[in-house]
Formats: sequence, C-alpha cells, structure tokens
Amino acid sequence: MTVRMTALRSVAPASDPVLSAFDPAPAAFDSAFAAFDSAFAAIGAVDSSLAAIGTVDPVPTAIGAAALIVGLAFLGYGASGTIDALRVLRTTATDPAGLDGAERRIRVTGRAAAIDRETLPSPFGGDPCLCLDYDVSELRSQGKGQSWVAIDGGEAGVPFRVEDGGTGVRVDPAAAAFSLDVDAKIKLDAGEEPPERVRGFIDAVDEVDAAETGYEVGPLTIGDDPRRRYVQRTLRPGDEVTVVGDSEAFPDAPVGEVKSRIADGSPFVVSDAGARRTALRLVGASAVPLVLGTVALAAAGLALSPAVAALV
Repeated sequence: MTVRMTALRSVAPASDPVLSAFDPAPAAFDSAFAAFDSAFAAIGAVDSSLAAIGTVDPVPTAIGAAALIVGLAFLGYGASGTIDALRVLRTTATDPAGLDGAERRIRVTGRAAAIDRETLPSPFGGDPCLCLDYDVSELRSQGKGQSWVAIDGGEAGVPFRVEDGGTGVRVDPAAAAFSLDVDAKIKLDAGEEPPERVRGFIDAVDEVDAAETGYEVGPLTIGDDPRRRYVQRTLRPGDEVTVVGDSEAFPDAPVGEVKSRIADGSPFVVSDAGARRTALRLVGASAVPLVLGTVALAAAGLALSPAVAALV
C-alpha cells in the first residue's frame, strides 16, 4: 500500500491543483484554533463575572441602583435651577414699548396691573392678587426628631399687564415659575384658635382640616403633632414685577398694550424682585436638590461598590 501511494504521487505533477486542494494548510488551522481559544476565553471570563456577581448581596445592589437614579434626578433638577438663574442674569432688559412680535429671552420690569379687574383671592385673607403661591405644613415626629411636612399647597395666576411709562405688555402666567416674597406666615400651636383669615381657608379646603390637638410635655408631643404653618406669597396689583420669558405676537391687544405678550420661555419667571435677586433665589432653591443628589450618589457608590468590584 505504501509503495502504491508513492507511485501515484510520483506520477502526479507536483503542481496538480486537485491534490493541492487536499493538502493540509497548517497556518489556516492555527488561526482557526486561535480564534476558538479566544472565544472560549471570553466565554470563560463572562462565566467568571456572572459567578462573581452571583456572590454579591442583591439587596444593597438594588438600594444602590435606586439611590443612583434618585441622585441623578435631584442633580438634574438642581442643575436646571442654576442654569435658569444664569439665563435670568443674561436676559436683555427691554422696555415694553420696544416689543414688536416674537423675541427670545427678554426681561421687562414695571408695575403689575389687573386686566379687566380680574384678580384672585389670596388663600389667607382673600385680598386681591394676580399671582399666588401657598403651602400648608405640619410639624410631625420622624424618628428621633421633628420636621415640617407639606400637607397642601398650590399656585395660580391670572393674566396681568406689566406697565412702564404708560405702556403695558400682557403676561399670561399659566406656565410661569413664581419667585415671590413671603407676605404671610402664620404658625399655630396646640390648642390655638386659627385667626379668621386661616379659618376661612380651612373651611373652604377639604384637604386641610383643623389641626388635631395633642399634648406637649416639654420637648415631647403626646398624640398628634398639633403645630401647623401657613405660608403664602402673592403678587398684588401695583407691586413691582419682573418678568423673564419669550414674547409672541398678540394682534388683539387693546389700546394701551403693545402687540406682544409673554406666555412662555426657557426660563419663564414672574418675580417681585430684580434680576439679580431673582437669580439668587433660583440658585438657593436649587441648592437643596444638588446637596440631596450628591448625598444620594455617594450612597449609591457605597452600595454598588461590591458589584463593581466583582465585575472588575
């Protein structure tokens, strides 16, 4: 058999393409085996990672993932407030008489005036106002301490006019953020009868009942926490007002108003202060979300560190 194969090979030309096709190709086989080895090594690495992750406690990992999401949300909210503050400072101060159609990021300042005598009653007292913001909080025991917890709140506004030098521009505050000073803060202790302006609000709003009476013994409260806090912020006719937003054409404006109105913007802010103070308020309001977001991210880092270490 060996002799016969040798004869066949000696007869066939060395460059016969048929026999060359059946000749082994060591380099090609080596490359294929190397690729298979790499694939098996990658699969092994994945298996090792999965096995390592399987040893991690899932409860801290879930808590860390939730803290990460919450932290990013707080940071996003806080960052948006800071960005709005910078935009308020960079807006262009514009005289209402100079408005003509659509303009972006303008700032008008003047006196707030009612349109067709339309106003809103303030929550605590019923005084006429154009924009309002209020909240009702209750002092509650939480763990070893106490903190104010909001139990009701809201904001509202009606269209009004910003007047300066006899010319006005209409503002529709439905989509605006309000930056207003506190003009009423009422605190009620245990057994204290609400004043008439607060009593009228309690009787009109179903969500807010009269405070339950507890008993205070030194720093402790037995029973329901009795303390309530009522805070309102309002913009009244005649108040100084600053509005930051985008203007749009308003061809139906009556006599005394320019053919533009402000009803939107990024940011869109109605404030009873100047641009600088308004920006400081926006930064102050964003400070708490930024701090909470940073704390949440730090907690997420600690909770997720075992899972990250297992992957690495």
